[in-house]
Amino acid sequence: MHIEPKAQESGKGSSILMICLGLIFIVLWLAAAFVLGTMKLMASVMANDSGAASPDAHMTLIGGMMAGQILTGLAGIPAGLAFSWRSWRKRLLWTFGTLLIVGLAIQILSFTSFF
Repeated sequence: MHIEPKAQESGKGSSILMICLGLIFIVLWLAAAFVLGTMKLMASVMANDSGAASPDAHMTLIGGMMAGQILTGLAGIPAGLAFSWRSWRKRLLWTFGTLLIVGLAIQILSFTSFF
């Protein structure tokens, strides 16, 4: 069952400031996720320099870190939209939290499986 949130009453729309803050948050979150993802990619590629781990474990580390980083990066989009969409805020924040937790869990599991 899909329940649509109630529309905002006229005169109580989102302010330009909140829309701009939301967009700035999204851009900064995505930029930080890209930088962090690049650093994680370099670290995970160099993690098996000694050759002590199997190639499968190494590829699991790289794939898990990148998949988790993509999810945590995408989590910033609903968080930024929650700044201005008051009627959807609860759903957007739950989506943000879910994406963030799942992304972090994937990264932690891939990191611990490497060792």
